[in-house]
Amino acid sequence: MKNSIVYKFSAALTVILGILFTVLLLSNLYSLEVVRNQSLSNSRNTLSIYVGNIHSMLNIYSKDLMEVFETNIDAAMDDWTAGDSGRYFKSVQLRNALKTKTSGSFSSDGMFIKLPDNREFIVQFGSRVSSKEKLPLNDFMIKHDFKPKPDGNTDEWTHFEIHGAHYLFKYMTYSDISFGTFVKADTLLSIVKGEGADNDRYVISDRSGAVLASTNDDLNKGTDDLTMDGLMKRYEKTHLFISQPIGEFGQMTKIVAKQSVFSGLKLIQWIIIALGIVSVVVVPLVLRTLARGIVRPVLELVKAAKEVENGQREFPIPHGRYSMEFTKLFHSFHSMVREITDLKIHTYEEKIERSRAELKYLQMQIRPHFFLNAISTISSLTYQNKNEEIRQLILHLSEHLRYRFKGGLILVPIHEEIKHVEHYIRMQEIRYPDQIFYMTDIDSDAGQVPIPQFLLQTFVENIFKHAMIYGKMLSIFIRASKDTMEDKPCVKIVIEDNGEGFPPHVWKTAEAPAHDPIERGDRVGIANIRKTLQLLYKRDDLLTLSNAEPSGAKIELRVPVPETRELAPKGERHALHVD
Repeated sequence: MKNSIVYKFSAALTVILGILFTVLLLSNLYSLEVVRNQSLSNSRNTLSIYVGNIHSMLNIYSKDLMEVFETNIDAAMDDWTAGDSGRYFKSVQLRNALKTKTSGSFSSDGMFIKLPDNREFIVQFGSRVSSKEKLPLNDFMIKHDFKPKPDGNTDEWTHFEIHGAHYLFKYMTYSDISFGTFVKADTLLSIVKGEGADNDRYVISDRSGAVLASTNDDLNKGTDDLTMDGLMKRYEKTHLFISQPIGEFGQMTKIVAKQSVFSGLKLIQWIIIALGIVSVVVVPLVLRTLARGIVRPVLELVKAAKEVENGQREFPIPHGRYSMEFTKLFHSFHSMVREITDLKIHTYEEKIERSRAELKYLQMQIRPHFFLNAISTISSLTYQNKNEEIRQLILHLSEHLRYRFKGGLILVPIHEEIKHVEHYIRMQEIRYPDQIFYMTDIDSDAGQVPIPQFLLQTFVENIFKHAMIYGKMLSIFIRASKDTMEDKPCVKIVIEDNGEGFPPHVWKTAEAPAHDPIERGDRVGIANIRKTLQLLYKRDDLLTLSNAEPSGAKIELRVPVPETRELAPKGERHALHVD
């Protein structure tokens, strides 16, 4: 049955397990994607560093070439048909210039100067060029015609394949005299091989995609397509390709094996699978155990509750092996049934509901009713063009309404009630400018103690109703501090004004018993406050009214501090408000 606790419990557990499996699956997929993106990001960063280094190397080679060209172009353009000694010294001069630029550790693999019609060819190899590579390079440069580039771009590097090896040449030709420098593609990858940063493969290629060099010699084995497109077709299922352009000649690519990226997650994936299998086995066992330990005792309690509802006055404790919690619950239920019978729970519940309804009615009675006066004041101010006063009045009125319409609140902290009272006084100040002086002195510990909502507001309204005289300054003082009452902590609240004091009929209202009926409108506020305090705190001596000397009314309230509530730490009193 769908209403059965077994069905609901099983369905809920199934839903929870489904959610957990879904979360595990999504987490796994998310982890794979995060690892993949992180690996790609790291690879791009690494490539950026390597490409920057290659760019710096090529810039150094270009700078060396430009310096040799600017320094020696005049010597190269001299007449080489002079005697052997003159020709020899010019050749030595140019060779020394090339040797100076190729002898450093950051120099290119070689530089050359080629005169027209091969009248003279001077080449200087760097230390990285082996002896078996020098002869093919020398033959190539002698035979090759280094013509000026059609577009006039002297910054571009040109790729040549010489006996299976790939070289990058940069040259400039002036008056059929060529100055050039070259570097082997493998030399540009030497920084990657030297650092040994990782076990991934790095490839550099030209603009057409032809592979010039790679860090792994076996990369192109088994294929005749030595291009990046061919490598991607061959390894796209097992590897990731991350490329970074090299503006001078092509691009650099990092080839990452997918297996190396996700190898660290294999253990986690197997753990997740194992947990899923274990859950499928464990869940039925858990359901069976819970059915024995929870469902059966619950059904016993349901059966007993129905019997009590039908009028049975006794509940025999069932015999059986139950958990400690359900055994205590059975005993508690047995005691409760007996207590219901003895205390006549139905009459007791009716009294509680009646008291709650009465308290709610009393709370509604003591709420302020001054909105017509506020609207009239706003209307009057509009004729006087007092826009700032209208704005302030509306602001305080909105705070007053927000406080009033707090749903279902009965008790509020004293500092919150004081704040509400201050909004009310501010509105009255706008209505009666320069006629109101008020001061509050609230102990920080006392400000946290809860009191009935609108308790202080009612007395302040009465002050304005009975003590306010047009043209005369009205003073209001409100103090709250810690005190004791019959050796128990309480908060003493004192409200004073400088009016004419309480009239006789108010004294009569204050001395009347709290349970007397309330008939006259002017007695509703104080009498209802006394009755509210009696209902909440079960005492009739919490409110004291008196007349101060030489004039004015004085109200003293004592509010017990709840035993379970801890007051705030001691601190400075609230700042005094003087207007």
